[in-house]
Amino acid sequence: MLLNGQPGRKVQHFRGVRQGDPLSPMLFIIAMDVLDRVIRAAVNSSLLQPTGLMAVQHHCSFYAVDVIMFISPTVQEAHAMMRILGIFGTASGLHVNLHKCSLTPIFGGEETLSEIREILPCEVLPFPVRYLGLPLSTKAIPKSMIRPVVEKVVARLQPCMGKLMSKSGRLIIVKSVASAMPIYILMANNLPSWAISEIDALRRRFLWAGGEESVRGKCMVAWPTVCLPTINGGLGVLDLRLAGIALQIRWLWLQRTDTSRAWSSIDIKVDPVVFAFFQASTSAKVGNGNHIKFWTDSWIDGCAVQNLAPLVWDAVPKLFKSTRTVAQALSEMRWTRDITGPLSIQAMGQYNVLWDRLADFPLTPDSDDELSWKWTESGSYTASSAYFALHNGATQLNGADRIWKTWAPLRVKFFLWLAVKHRHWTADRRLRHGLTADPTCRLCDQENESSDHIIFRCSYSLQVWWVFLAPLYFQDITPQAMESLQDWWARLRSFLPPTKRNGFDTLFSLIAWELWKERNARVFRNAAAPVPQLVQTIRHFGEQWVLAGAKKLGCLFSE
Repeated sequence: MLLNGQPGRKVQHFRGVRQGDPLSPMLFIIAMDVLDRVIRAAVNSSLLQPTGLMAVQHHCSFYAVDVIMFISPTVQEAHAMMRILGIFGTASGLHVNLHKCSLTPIFGGEETLSEIREILPCEVLPFPVRYLGLPLSTKAIPKSMIRPVVEKVVARLQPCMGKLMSKSGRLIIVKSVASAMPIYILMANNLPSWAISEIDALRRRFLWAGGEESVRGKCMVAWPTVCLPTINGGLGVLDLRLAGIALQIRWLWLQRTDTSRAWSSIDIKVDPVVFAFFQASTSAKVGNGNHIKFWTDSWIDGCAVQNLAPLVWDAVPKLFKSTRTVAQALSEMRWTRDITGPLSIQAMGQYNVLWDRLADFPLTPDSDDELSWKWTESGSYTASSAYFALHNGATQLNGADRIWKTWAPLRVKFFLWLAVKHRHWTADRRLRHGLTADPTCRLCDQENESSDHIIFRCSYSLQVWWVFLAPLYFQDITPQAMESLQDWWARLRSFLPPTKRNGFDTLFSLIAWELWKERNARVFRNAAAPVPQLVQTIRHFGEQWVLAGAKKLGCLFSE
């Protein structure tokens, strides 16, 4: 230790760092690397047998205080592992607490389990087990190990909390909490359909009814629509099925682009839909051809052999499809020997086309192969780009950007979203569903009520709009015959210079929201406000919004 620049006496350490110390992760890596090297030395010395798969190069996995080790179910290996742990504990001071450990036979070993337990006195747990919070299993994961995920979502979406919140507040909980909790398991495993259905039912019930048992008559928009991205007319709530596909592609991407990972050589089993989307989302640039798959990757001008010659592709065994690289296949045209069985006339035609394309295909021995992700500019995979790519082709909602990018409280944006979709329980919608309702508009008492009429077609509403839009030099704000709310909004803002449009969007949201509140006051409280009083209320709340951060709105109010 240096004291005032001078070395002092030597310090003998008797105690480690405190829990939570920022040095702990680095010290852990240093210490566990030593244990990993000791185990590797034991394997090289034949004290421990290699794992059954050549692709599995490690006998142990370390993460924080969770360690999992794989050994053969023999007394000799149990003695060797106990001795290794003892040596490591003596050297590092990190002794294993066997009372907190467990033994789990995976493939056999039950006949020697009692002898092994005498050497390693641990609790015996049946397989499958949990590691890092995820179930490990060689077969389909049992329902009992998925049920805790659903129960955690139930615990966070309590009706007592939902009843005290508005729909916009419940939307935040659904998107930030309930939708985030299953992500960890979605990265590793497909959630079964029953689990997704139960979690969707919980999220739907909490969003529309606050968690009550019945949501009959309270779901204003269908759940599949709610789960669409906002640009496609949804609320951006996570679609768990599509999220699972987007997240699991990560492992295929890392396996192909980062061969330094310990599991990169393992044959990863994924859902056929995940693999098909990965193939459609990647394109390969061939260098030396050592890592690009000949039969499955899109490497021929962005196309795969499956697309160029599907009948030839069908005649190739599955083993060759998954292992044959471009370099191997082009060497002496070895790909032709992968084809088994007779080919039809159509297949022979495709074979000749493929032969001509590959006859003089150049390889560059000095450059590496490159795999590119189609949905990002950088060419690198991201889960968000994969998720949104799964929505390609969906219809976009006109005006969605204006609704969700406008500076306004979330409850106002939620209201505008429902208004654009005509999902408010106005008189016209109640009558369509066979419910009793007075069809007359409560604001003007002249025409039939609808959400569009209340916001921008009612004579009362147009008077309010004119008070605020006339100072902005609007000449005519009368809506056209078949004009929708979002079209009228877009036409009005097009008359303004670009510097004022953001502020106008906030003003539009504010006026529409206050008109809706005025309509509700007349329907439910029989309280009517004349136009000057409502204008004053709008100005008051506008000033509050400006103080809260709506600076662009403040520029319009100052004119």
